[in-house]
Amino acid sequence: MQRNPVDQHRPDTPRQWGADRRSAPHPLTPPPVSEGRIARGRLAIVLTIAVWACYIAYTVFEQFVVGKASEPKLVVEAIVYMLVVTALMGSAMAYLITRIGFFYRSRAHHRVPRIVLDPFLAGPTPTVTVLVPSYQEDERVIRTTLLSAALQEYPGLRVTLLIDDPQQPKTRAARDLLLAARALPGAIESELAVPFSRAQNAYDRFETGLDSRDTRVTTVDDMRDLAAEYQSAVGWLYGLGHRQEVVDHTDTFFVEHIVNRLAGDLGTIAEALERGAAEEAVLPVERMIQLYRRLMAIFDATVTSFERKRYVSLSPEPNKAMNLNSYIGLMGGSYQEVSTPMGIALVSAGAGRAELTIPNPDYVLTLDADSVLLPEYALRLVHLMEQGAYAQCAVSQTPYSAFPGAATRLERISGATTDIQHIVHQGMTHYGATFWVGANAVLRKKALDEICEAAYEGDWEIKRYIQDRTVIEDTESTIDLGVRGWTLYNYPERMAYSATPPDFGSLAIQRQRWANGGLLILSRLKDQFRAKAARGQKNRFGELFLRVNYMASIFWSSICLVIMLAYPFNADLLNPVLLLVSVPYFMMMAADLKYVGYKRMDILRIYGFNLILLPVNLSGSFASILQLLTGEKSQFKRTPKVRNRTTAATTYLLAPIALIALCAYTVVRDVQLGQWANLVFAVINLVLASYAMIAFVGLGNTVVDLLTHLKGWLYRPVQPKKARPAAPSAKPAAAGHAENRAMAGAIGDWASVLHYGAEGNSPGMVAVRSSQAAAASRRGARAPQVSSSFEEYTFFTVFQPIFELESGEVAGYEALTRFADGSSPDQGLADARAQGRHIDLDAALVRAAMASAASLPEGTWLSVNVSAGLLRRPRELEQLVAESDRPIVLEIDGADPDDLTDLPAGVRIAVDDAGAGYDSLARMESLKPAFLKLGRHSLTGVETEGARRASIRSLVEFARENGCTVIAEGIESAPQRDALAACGVPLGQGFYLGKPVPLERALADAAGR
Repeated sequence: MQRNPVDQHRPDTPRQWGADRRSAPHPLTPPPVSEGRIARGRLAIVLTIAVWACYIAYTVFEQFVVGKASEPKLVVEAIVYMLVVTALMGSAMAYLITRIGFFYRSRAHHRVPRIVLDPFLAGPTPTVTVLVPSYQEDERVIRTTLLSAALQEYPGLRVTLLIDDPQQPKTRAARDLLLAARALPGAIESELAVPFSRAQNAYDRFETGLDSRDTRVTTVDDMRDLAAEYQSAVGWLYGLGHRQEVVDHTDTFFVEHIVNRLAGDLGTIAEALERGAAEEAVLPVERMIQLYRRLMAIFDATVTSFERKRYVSLSPEPNKAMNLNSYIGLMGGSYQEVSTPMGIALVSAGAGRAELTIPNPDYVLTLDADSVLLPEYALRLVHLMEQGAYAQCAVSQTPYSAFPGAATRLERISGATTDIQHIVHQGMTHYGATFWVGANAVLRKKALDEICEAAYEGDWEIKRYIQDRTVIEDTESTIDLGVRGWTLYNYPERMAYSATPPDFGSLAIQRQRWANGGLLILSRLKDQFRAKAARGQKNRFGELFLRVNYMASIFWSSICLVIMLAYPFNADLLNPVLLLVSVPYFMMMAADLKYVGYKRMDILRIYGFNLILLPVNLSGSFASILQLLTGEKSQFKRTPKVRNRTTAATTYLLAPIALIALCAYTVVRDVQLGQWANLVFAVINLVLASYAMIAFVGLGNTVVDLLTHLKGWLYRPVQPKKARPAAPSAKPAAAGHAENRAMAGAIGDWASVLHYGAEGNSPGMVAVRSSQAAAASRRGARAPQVSSSFEEYTFFTVFQPIFELESGEVAGYEALTRFADGSSPDQGLADARAQGRHIDLDAALVRAAMASAASLPEGTWLSVNVSAGLLRRPRELEQLVAESDRPIVLEIDGADPDDLTDLPAGVRIAVDDAGAGYDSLARMESLKPAFLKLGRHSLTGVETEGARRASIRSLVEFARENGCTVIAEGIESAPQRDALAACGVPLGQGFYLGKPVPLERALADAAGR
C-alpha cells in the first residue's frame, strides 16, 4: 500500500541557491562497488606514496647532498617543509586506506532477512533502554526523536528523555521549553497506547481462538483478521505523519522516510496476507505469532523522562556525558526522595518504600535529541550483538548520515563532510580501529559496568561510565573499553540521521568542540595496545596509524596548512611535482562525493569550507593543550539549536578575512618574484577561501556579527541594582550567645524557611549577606542599596570527625561548607572575588561554622579552612577567633610564612602535604604547623606497600621532632586505618570513619559512641 506525500509535508523554509536538491535518503546498504573502483583506489594509494617518496628523495638530494641548504635557516626550512608535506600526506593516506576498507565491507555485507529477524523478535529478547539526553531543545525536535525511538520494531522498549534544562528557568521561553519537554513523554506514550492495545487485543483473540480448536491450526479468517490489524496500523501511522508539524527538511524526512515508509512496509504485509487468504492459503501458527509480535513490538514502548538537576545527589556537571552517567548509575535500583538542607536527594529505598524504580537493561541505546533512527535500528543491532561471534562487542552503531534536502549551502556542504565521514568510520572497522561516535549507539550494559569509575563529590557517590574529561567523551570511552578487551562495531548500513547546524555560528561551536580532546587522550592509546598485547592479541600498525590520525589529524593538518599559507619558504622547495601528492586524494574524494549523492566539484567547496574553519579547529586544539597544561577541563559548549542565525565569534570571522588578505599578498609577491608553482597554490587558496566566506558565512552576516561584537565591546549598559528588602528587627536579648554570634555575618533559620520552606529549617543553614548589610541589620536600620557587595549566599556547615586512631575517640571536627545551590565553596568565593568581597564571604563562612559548632561535644577542637586573604587581615581574624568557645585550628592553603607572623594567640594551623617526601618536610620546617594532613594520594597502597609505610613512618617521626601532629585524610577501609595506626599516625579522618554530616547528625553520632 503506497501513499503519496502531501503538500503539508513540504516545508516552506526559504532555500538558498546551491542548497541540497536531494529528497531521498541514502540507500540502506551501499551500492555495489566495482573491481575497477577498488583498483583505482589502490592505484591512488600507490601514486601518493610514490610521488611523496620521489619528492622527499629529490629534496634531500638537492638540499643536503648538492648543498643548496647552505645556511642554518635553509636547513631548518627544508626539514620543516618536508615534515609538513609528510604530515599532510599521512592524513591523505589515512582517508585513501579507510575508503578501501569501506569498499571491502560493503561488498561483503549481506543484509539479514526478516525471516531471520522475526523469530528473534518473537522469542525472549534482551531488554533495551533508550536514553535521549536533551538540553533546551525545541518541542518539535524532541518529539521527532522520541517517536523515532519509540517506533523501533523492538518489544518492551523503554525510552527515557533525560531533561537537562535548568530547574529554575530565567526566561519565559526557557520555561516553556522545560514544560513542553516534561509533557512530551506522557503524550507520546498515550498516543502509542491506542494502536498497541488494539494489536494486543487482536493477538489475545487469536490465541483464544487457537486454544478453542481441536488442533492449533490457523484458518483463512485468521489471515484476514491479521491483515485487518496491519491495515489499521497503517492508517494510524499515516495519521501520525499527517499530525506532525513540518518546519524543515528534517521533519519531512521523519514523515516520509520513517513514518510513511514504515506504514508502507506494513501495508505490503497486509496486502500479502489478503492475497494469501484469497487463494485460501494459510500460514503456520508460528509464523502468524511472529507477525503479531512484530506488530505489537512497533508500538510497545514505555516513554518516561528524568531530570537529574532535581537532585543534589547527582552530578551537576553541564555536559552530555554526566547527564547519561547520572541515569545509568541509577539503573537496577529502587530509590526514594529525601529532603536535605541542600535540596532533594535520591537515596536507596527499603522494601515497599520506593518512589522510583529503574530497571537494569541488557543494552542501553543512546540517541542525541536532534537525531532519528530508522525503525529496524535496535532490532538489527541487538540481534547482531546477541550472536556468539560478537559476545565481546561493547558498542554497535551506524555512523550517522546527514538529512537530505538542506536549505542552506553551508548545511549542504557540512552534510557532505558528514556523509564522507560515514565512509571513513565504516572503513576503520575493517582495520579494527572503530571509534564510538556518540550521536547514536547500542551499548552493552555489562561493558559499561566494567569501565565504571566511582568518585565522591561532597557526600554523594558519582559514577562515571562515560568519561567527561574531554568534550569528545565517546572517543575516550572507546579507549576505556579497548583496555578491558571489548570491541566496537560499525554496522554497514545507514540507519541513523542527525541534524547539521544550518549557520556558521552554530557550526563553529560544534566543530570547535570536535577539535578539542583528541590530543588529551592520545597518550592513552599505549594503555590499550599494552592491554591488547598482554591478552596475547597482535597489535597492527594499520590500527595504530588510523587511531592516531583520527585523534590528532585535525591538529597537525591545521598547523601544517597554516605554516604553508603563512611562511615564505625557500623557492627551491616548491617543486611542481609536489602538487601531484594531493591529486589522488582529491580525485578519490570527488568520486566518493558523487557516490553518496553530491557533485564532484563539491570537493573544491569542501576545501574552501575547511580553510575558513582553520581558526575554529586550531581553537579547539589549543584548548586541548591548555587543558593538558593546567589540568582544568575545557568548558562544555552545546551546539545552539535555533531557527534563526547564531552570531559567530569575532575570531572566527576576522581570522578567515586575515587568511584571505594573506593569500592576496602572497599572490602579488609570487607574481613579483616569479614563483609560479607557489602562485598556483596561493591563487587556489585565495579563490576558494573568498568563495567560502561569501557562500557559507555571507558578507552581510559577517558585517552584522562584527558590528554586534563591536557594540557589545563599546557599550555595556549598567544593570540596575536590585532593591534590598528592609532588614528585620534584631533578635531579643534572650537569644543564645551562639545565635548572636551567627548574626554577626549570617542570617539564621528564618531565611532558610523563606528560601526553602519548613523542610529547610536546619540549625546549620545560614544565608550570608554583605558585612555592611549585616551591620545595618544589627542596628535595625535599612541597609543602603549602594553598599551591597554581593548577592545573598545560602549555605550550611557540615562537620567531619577527626579520630584518634588508637583509641577511636573523636579529637576534633573539620567544618566544611555546603552551598545550598550545589556549587562549590571555591566557586562561591570566586564569584565574590569578582566583586571584591571574597574575604567578607570567607569571614562569614568561618563565623557561621564557629556558631554552628557551639553545640559540639566539649573537649574537641574545631578545624576551619581559611583563605590566604583572610590570614593577611590579622585584626579581623583575631575578632573571629575570639568568638569561638573551643580551640581553633586554621587549615591554610597557599600561605607564605610571612602570613603567619601575626596569628591570634592560641591558634594552631594545619597544612596539606606537598605530595613528595622532601617537599612535605621542607613545607613543615618553613611553616611550623601544628598539624600536617596526609592526602589520599599519600595513602594509596599503604595497606599493601612496605615502601609506602616506611615513608609515612619517617614523616611521622620528623613531624614529632618538629612539634607537628600528622592527620591522615581520606581513610576508606579498615586495613588502611590499621596500617596507618601501625605507622604511628595519631589522627585520621575519612568516609570509613565518619562522613561530613550536619550538626544534628554529628551530635547524634557522638551520643551513640
